Amino acid sequence: MRLLGEAGAAKAWILAFVIMAGVGIGTLVGVGCLMGANTCPGKHRPKQTSTDGMMLFVANCAFCHGRNGAGTKNGPPLLSGDALTLSLKDVEYRIEHGKPLGPRGSMPAFRDLTKQQVEAIAKYVISLRGAA
Repeated sequence: MRLLGEAGAAKAWILAFVIMAGVGIGTLVGVGCLMGANTCPGKHRPKQTSTDGMMLFVANCAFCHGRNGAGTKNGPPLLSGDALTLSLKDVEYRIEHGKPLGPRGSMPAFRDLTKQQVEAIAKYVISLRGAA
């Protein structure tokens, strides 16, 4: 006993393909958002006007690096390891250009920040070394 004729089977295959393609595309967009590789739908950051390094760090960096730079499950610490060897210019470069995929993920580039904001965050990051 056949429940679906040839036309019904073809429609079922088309429906399955459309669902799988949608899931695949949705997954790619989601992973791209997490990696900072693309602009996420509905994720428009308000323009930041502050030039206070600590405020900018908390708004942009604390989710991954922690409020005090000690790191989280999302990002490495800024108070130990290789981070301690970075100069002010190195930190600024990382903020502006991001960092490719590494053992703890990647860091997105913060291209929406002004040069003054990037410098303020970098100076704050360097200042955390003395507080540790």
